[in-house]
Amino acid sequence: LCPDMAITRDSITGHIIIDLDYCKGCGICAFVCPKGAITMVLEENS
Repeated sequence: LCPDMAITRDSITGHIIIDLDYCKGCGICAFVCPKGAITMVLEENS
């Protein structure tokens, strides 16, 4: 799903973990999420 391997599933809880250190903001995850649970929000650097 994520070309940068930024999304993983916790093997114990089953929760989805998004590692923002690897995420490049391409939006593929938000586009393909069947529940619409992922959204992309532009953040401005301050």
